[in-house]
Amino acid sequence: MKNLFKYIGLGTVLLFSFYYTEKMSNIVVNNSSLVSQINDNIDKYNIKAVSAIIDDDYIIPGLNGYSVNVLKSYNNMRYLDTFNSYYLEYDKVMPNISLENNKDKIIKYGNKNKKSVAIIVKNNFEIIEYANKNNINITRLVEYTTYDSKAKYEQINDDYIKYKQVERLLNNTNSNKNICYVTNNIIDICKDNKKYLVESSLTLNNYNLASIKNNIQSGYIIYINDNVTITDFKLLLKQIYYQDLKISYLSELISEER
Repeated sequence: MKNLFKYIGLGTVLLFSFYYTEKMSNIVVNNSSLVSQINDNIDKYNIKAVSAIIDDDYIIPGLNGYSVNVLKSYNNMRYLDTFNSYYLEYDKVMPNISLENNKDKIIKYGNKNKKSVAIIVKNNFEIIEYANKNNINITRLVEYTTYDSKAKYEQINDDYIKYKQVERLLNNTNSNKNICYVTNNIIDICKDNKKYLVESSLTLNNYNLASIKNNIQSGYIIYINDNVTITDFKLLLKQIYYQDLKISYLSELISEER
């Protein structure tokens, strides 16, 4: 029994010691001039989250924010004993209204602040080959017979008959972006699997280049029909680059990461 009380007493002393040490450390840190410098600069380096915009069944993704983690930043700088923004550490801040909590909504536009567009193709092989040779970040809708484990482009499951088989192929190569290009055939499958639902903002076919090329804006998702010529595709690219827009993979355009 004496040993029991002895161990209980020793444990209590140790717990109190740890608690006291932590409290004293916090007091020292909070009174540090370096911490004061970090706190004085927080507003300059914090990045506010931007909420997604919901309009009936549609959603435009928001953007994550970043908040300075004072303690981690202090630990990075304390040996320098001076403030240096290079050593700031951040915590991610989710938007109040986030795509992650609204996967039943359809994405028709990415966030325009990314200064990017996404290009989706399916079986326009001439354009796929051209994009590969010129390092253009296209996104391809694939089925079981068109999936390519060595593809440079991003691949999205578009096989409503062999959906699960294509999912396994994408998962095996860690390339599954969990995106669904919405069509009548596949939308129910995608909703059941909690995919990001996507529609195109514009569709380029073999006769409408002149009418759509001047309407392209940042955040647009552009679907390229299989009958589009490589000449029209190059003219579309020229217009995109003229507007100083990047071509991003679909997953990057709709992501709430900055």
